[in-house]
Amino acid sequence: MRWAERLVSLLETSTFRYASLIAFIFLLVVAGSVLFSRSQIERLLHDHVHEMILEDIQDHEHKQLLRNAERLAHALADGEMRERTDSLALVLNAQGEVLFGARELADALSCRPPCALGWRTVVMAGNDGYPMQIIGMQLPLSDGGVLFRAYDVLPMLERVRIIPLVAGAGLFAVLLSSLGIGLCSSLRSMRRVDRIRSALSRYASGDREVQVPSREGGGDEFDLLGMDINHVLGRVNILMEEVKSVSGHLAHELRTPLTRLHSRLAGVAERLDDDMRGDVMAAVGEAERIQRMFKAVLRIGEIEAGRCAHVFEWFDSRALLCDVKDYYQPLVEAAGMRLSLEESAEELELYGDRALLFQALSNLLENAVKYAPDGDGIVLMARRRGSEFELGVADDGPGIPEAKRGEAVERFRRMGGNAQGSGLGLALVNAVAKLHAVPLVLADNVPRGLVATLCFKRSQWRHRPPADPGRAIDEA
Repeated sequence: MRWAERLVSLLETSTFRYASLIAFIFLLVVAGSVLFSRSQIERLLHDHVHEMILEDIQDHEHKQLLRNAERLAHALADGEMRERTDSLALVLNAQGEVLFGARELADALSCRPPCALGWRTVVMAGNDGYPMQIIGMQLPLSDGGVLFRAYDVLPMLERVRIIPLVAGAGLFAVLLSSLGIGLCSSLRSMRRVDRIRSALSRYASGDREVQVPSREGGGDEFDLLGMDINHVLGRVNILMEEVKSVSGHLAHELRTPLTRLHSRLAGVAERLDDDMRGDVMAAVGEAERIQRMFKAVLRIGEIEAGRCAHVFEWFDSRALLCDVKDYYQPLVEAAGMRLSLEESAEELELYGDRALLFQALSNLLENAVKYAPDGDGIVLMARRRGSEFELGVADDGPGIPEAKRGEAVERFRRMGGNAQGSGLGLALVNAVAKLHAVPLVLADNVPRGLVATLCFKRSQWRHRPPADPGRAIDEA
């Protein structure tokens, strides 16, 4: 299947399409040339036959044989005329009797003297049963007889028709060669494009040292493109380092004042009476909210840029779900809701960063508690659906309208009119999903609510390998 997909992608390349288009046009030209050359050869052959017949008749006239049918017939019968193997002659007297020639030709000619002067084409079967295509001139003689001088052109046509066929076969071989060259060129171009795409994919995954293969100081258009891409990637690396430096400095400069502000407000609140303590504690809460929002924004930026510490490895999906459930069970019960698990019956492992996926599930759970307070239960899911593995959370709250699900994953987008949220929960989950190269799917929960899942591809999950008995004994 992999080779089939590669072949399909190869046939869809622009180089092969252009080569196929040129080959198709060339094929039309070849077919038109073969048909045109065949018709021209047949026309030239007919003209040549007409010239030979006229020369024969002029020779008869020069020998004064066209005045008497019997004399002409005796001359032809005695071999005075040097006949070609494909030439034919028919002599009729004034009464329509055959003096020379085949009776079948006379019947096919259907001429009863006197006959008018003219060119005639007759198709008949020869003595050997093979068809004959006869072209000749019908000429009235002075004594009322008729001379029909003709040639069988079918053997001639069969000999010359091979010429356009051979030429067409040669051109068709050139056509196949051009398609083969186009296919090889497309394969080479696709390999180079795949190398560029692979380098860009690795760069997008966080490998900042990747370079597109290219030859310095020369090469074709792919080498020039590779050098330009490397220049752009180098410039992006410089800009990202500058942004990282600025963001780190900004985080350091802002976290300290925010921490001091929070500490001073908390200290002031302890020394105030009850009338003013409520307002100061509200300010403390706002300071904490700003700190959380600031940390979330920085965290999303780190994940999207691939600067966060992440380790991709195989881990037990069921253990991850149990850890999330144990950690958030008290929060869900305090909100008056019920938390349950929906696990796959199979023991499956996921490939990814366990800590980041734990954080993504935490954000989904907190959103479910925050935006679905009227719901009865929340479901943590780790289930296999066909070739995909879904990891997510389902609730029976108000859900998100389908038209707004695209903007729900953007930063600072609050859904459901909850003013307490920062609008960064789904944005962080979406950043984690992009880092793992999986989609974040928001769908309706039946009969009501929202289902938010990260859908892992077949290459990103596997059945848990059997435990090694020897290793288990050693560990014991």
